[in-house]
Amino acid sequence: MTSIDNILNQYLKSGISRLEVSNSGFIAPFFGADVDRAISLLSKFNNAVFITENQNGNGIIAEMVNKFCRDASGQVMKGALQLDAKAFIKASGDQIEICLQEVLGVLENERGKSLLVATSLEEFAKNERLVKLLQNFVKNSSTPVLGMTTIGGFRQLEKNPEFAGCLQFILSEKAPQINKRDKSVLIIGATSLFGNAVYQLFSREYKFISGTGFSKANLLGFDKLDVSSEEEIKNFFSDHSDFDVVVYIAGEADADIAEKEKDRARALNVDAVSIIARYAKNCKFVYISSEYVFDGSTGPYGSHSEAKPINYYGRTKLEGEIAALKNFSNALVLRLGALYGYNGPGDKKTSVSKIIASLDKNEALEVDNIQIKHPILLEDAARTLLKLIDYEASGIYQTNGSEGLNKQEMAEQIAVVRAEVTGRIFSYPIMGIEQTGVAGKPLNTHMVNVDTPRPFSEGIRFVFLEAGNN
Repeated sequence: MTSIDNILNQYLKSGISRLEVSNSGFIAPFFGADVDRAISLLSKFNNAVFITENQNGNGIIAEMVNKFCRDASGQVMKGALQLDAKAFIKASGDQIEICLQEVLGVLENERGKSLLVATSLEEFAKNERLVKLLQNFVKNSSTPVLGMTTIGGFRQLEKNPEFAGCLQFILSEKAPQINKRDKSVLIIGATSLFGNAVYQLFSREYKFISGTGFSKANLLGFDKLDVSSEEEIKNFFSDHSDFDVVVYIAGEADADIAEKEKDRARALNVDAVSIIARYAKNCKFVYISSEYVFDGSTGPYGSHSEAKPINYYGRTKLEGEIAALKNFSNALVLRLGALYGYNGPGDKKTSVSKIIASLDKNEALEVDNIQIKHPILLEDAARTLLKLIDYEASGIYQTNGSEGLNKQEMAEQIAVVRAEVTGRIFSYPIMGIEQTGVAGKPLNTHMVNVDTPRPFSEGIRFVFLEAGNN
């Protein structure tokens, strides 16, 4: 009998059980996309935590165990051990720390031969010593950890940002959508980089979708709306029926421009929210915010962590959050990391698109190697927003890439993927230098994720394939 079996016998009916790796195929094919992402995250970060509508995640757990514990040929390569935190804590009583140490120690001695499935994971968050044990295990163990929690449980885990920041959360699809969602949605700022990605996704998911823009509105077929004008906002909402959901993505997103044009930045990022509240009644209001509300010195940051922006752009986004939460009873604020993607050749230039353009030049590339970004693909950020609305979430949530990369590291990864996808090799040096701008930039704004996007290299591969097909 193995040591892991001894542990099983000792804690039988006390929150621990062996999970069968079934030969009967996958049980819940609806969860396919979530399972594939979880496997990718388990392979890269050695952990993944599902956020589901309730703790009854048997379908998704069974599918994960069946798929992750087998190799490409279908042979079983790992066992799976389930630890129900709630039952385990209750059964262990005042010996819980010793009991958890024993279980984790045995798993570590197995050297990655088992997948640990921890359900009701948030129960451990109530005990600081247990959190430290788990945090050390997740960071240093060879045993992959699959967790399960709810939206409420995520909020409990997020109270310890250091622990939650090393977990790869996956916000699961709430329910199968056979037909389009029967709600009317307005995207204010649908011509922006992120606004266009949200509009494209929501057009496929909702029956009634409208969008506004400003300088490019007529060209792209949207209603023109100057959100700095109360008269225009008043007229727009008097001419249109009430919307169920209003997503505010308009505003100034360039920190250096905001620093130089402060009145304009405040009008777009703050004042417009309060004006909209006067005329858009009874809607679900969504405000898109930024990682720049943090100073970048003490991450990872939970949604409740103290916001201390170091530039004017960050201050306006923080004040915009406050205005949204004050003026709308169930407002949703979504803070995003550095966005990248491909919405067509006319897109606003991001750090990633500028790097890609520079790789076409026959010269060495100099990029910043100081500021650490956590990039997130447009499509992943838009999908997270859709799921949060489905969950009827309110308050502040965050999503950004799990990998902290400076621009030099981003450029090196982009060059590798570019060569693999297009065959074009960048043969010049990629050199790191310190780059500065008008606005101060936070060093590292790593935020606790409610929904971990795909890894950067996978996202860049998607960008090159999209660009090649257009």
